[in-house]
Amino acid sequence: MNNPSIIPNLSPANMKNAQMSQPAQLREGQLFHGTIKQLYPGEMAEVQIGSQKLNAKLEVPLKAGDSYYFQVKSTDPELQLKLVSGPHPQGESQSAKIGSLLDTLHLTKTPEMRKLVDFFMKQQIPITRESLAAGEALLKGAPHGQHQEALQSIGKLVSLKLPITQQLFQAMMGIETKAGLGGVLDALQQAVSEDSEISLTQKKDIQTILEQVKQPLLETNGGKLLAQTLSAALDKSALPELRFQAVQLLKMADILPAQTSLANLSTVLAGLVNSSKNAQVAGNLAVQLAAPENTPALDSKQLLTALQQAVTGTTKLSPERSAELQRIIQQGELPGNVKPQLMSLLTAHSQTNESASTLVSKFSETLFSDAAKQMLPSQITAQSSQNLNISTSNLAVNTIPAPAKAGMPALLQAILEAHGGPDKLSVLVKQALQSNAPVIQSFVAAAEAATSQELSGSIVKQAIQSVLARLGVHYEAGLASKEPHFSQIQDSLKPQLVALLQEGVAGTALREAAETVVSRLNGQPLQSSESGVQQQIIMQVPLQLQGKRIDATLEWNGRMKEDGKIDPDHARVLFYLDLEAIHKTIVDMQVQNKVVTLTIFNEDPTLKTVGGILQDKLAEGLGAEGYRLSAVRFKPFQEEVNTQNKPIIPTDNGTQGVDFRI
Repeated sequence: MNNPSIIPNLSPANMKNAQMSQPAQLREGQLFHGTIKQLYPGEMAEVQIGSQKLNAKLEVPLKAGDSYYFQVKSTDPELQLKLVSGPHPQGESQSAKIGSLLDTLHLTKTPEMRKLVDFFMKQQIPITRESLAAGEALLKGAPHGQHQEALQSIGKLVSLKLPITQQLFQAMMGIETKAGLGGVLDALQQAVSEDSEISLTQKKDIQTILEQVKQPLLETNGGKLLAQTLSAALDKSALPELRFQAVQLLKMADILPAQTSLANLSTVLAGLVNSSKNAQVAGNLAVQLAAPENTPALDSKQLLTALQQAVTGTTKLSPERSAELQRIIQQGELPGNVKPQLMSLLTAHSQTNESASTLVSKFSETLFSDAAKQMLPSQITAQSSQNLNISTSNLAVNTIPAPAKAGMPALLQAILEAHGGPDKLSVLVKQALQSNAPVIQSFVAAAEAATSQELSGSIVKQAIQSVLARLGVHYEAGLASKEPHFSQIQDSLKPQLVALLQEGVAGTALREAAETVVSRLNGQPLQSSESGVQQQIIMQVPLQLQGKRIDATLEWNGRMKEDGKIDPDHARVLFYLDLEAIHKTIVDMQVQNKVVTLTIFNEDPTLKTVGGILQDKLAEGLGAEGYRLSAVRFKPFQEEVNTQNKPIIPTDNGTQGVDFRI
């Protein structure tokens, strides 16, 4: 089965420009197949190589119209060619041409060598005797069903003037065969864990990056888990066992201090906000009372911090301060349902002998409960898991939420900043996953359900960006940028593996696994290309979204605008996906004048029915970005009857656009 592929083709006008700006770069010793177009005095001739023509000096007189295999004898001060084989008159078979060349070069006429020479002839790629010998060895080692991909990979290396090595060949093959990165990353992870030669610090760093690559939504899930756990801990109507487990989980993750209990939870949370690094209040409440006209609108975190400052050194709020605090609450940037609750707490405080510290605790409980619920769908609360025998699958499925607010509320950010920052979210998730307690598992299920129900294009985009950054695909480009972020660059996988290989202390298995991953990461920028106004970008992204594994290869082809930026109105993208449920799937997206047409290839006949349900939502999402959905087509894969070689370099066929072949 052949994968569809984008083949960049230039229009005749663009091809002419490309020929003028990018003439054939011939080097001494190279071989190429050319046709004599015209003879000139002084043993000069016009020779056509593919679609290009050049003038060269010949050693012997030749006949116009015949084709020959030439070898570059010299390029300075003029191009001089040596006859290698020929003449090959029009009508001579390809097999005869190949046999003649191999006899002249004293190369064995193996099936692999014949395939290789035939490929280079058709692609009009200059070669050397050494590249043929190296290419034959690689082609012999390639799986029989992947010979076409192997030829493309060897041709790409020759075109890029790269050495034909096993490592670079595998880098190209990974892209040509659309083999995902998931498998090589799994092998690397196992090799790292089993290697006893590298330092524990280096091992931990690589393992941490691999975990981050495998869990691109780790921080998102961690935020939901924090909200779910905190909501359960503060919910006094929930079972005590559930609340206790929630507090213990937060303590094990070092988000709450060891002395925290159910009795002092609200007070501890308020203290964390007041002591956190980012707890900056617009002004002390006492100052605001003196100048009420300058009081800014406070959010929940600022209000709680201001209240704690106001009650410092006092046992009870005075009526004047209580009244002013009510005014600040009314003017504050607080959720509408929270304001009445806080007003009621102030009224009760003024009418009883309640201490100021108790008021702070009640404010803290109210504000933190609301902040946690902001991150969770309305029905995913501690109430839904009071029954400890609840099925986690039911918890994840039977919750149909109202949309939650995007981002993490400032109160929750504040308690994270008090103890290590957002990195604590990954610790929280790991602690929860290691627990066998049904209550903790219900928290995890609820958090994942909340993330799944809010899964959007922007979240997936962030996940892809996170994976690419962690892999270090653009490591060299980052180093070359004007303002490189060295700490972020060094924390990615590629530089870690490069350093590992340079040190030379890793065992054989780890070294081979590291070399494979580095070569596969290098293959993506090597396979990407730019030709005039056309640009082709290839990316491979291993994704795990909510337990579902996706190996994706993205092949983007578009044009550049005059300002050098990508034209978003005209593009073509192929998504090669290996999905857990429906397996191999290819999505061909074509954009013309912001009109989008999708063709989805998959062998499952029911996909068309299921996909039709989502078509309106897709049209709505594209419309929000200024695009219009024209059509969505579902097709099965088909065997290609007449397999044709995919050109390594563009050829002028008098057509425009791109060639799509199944």
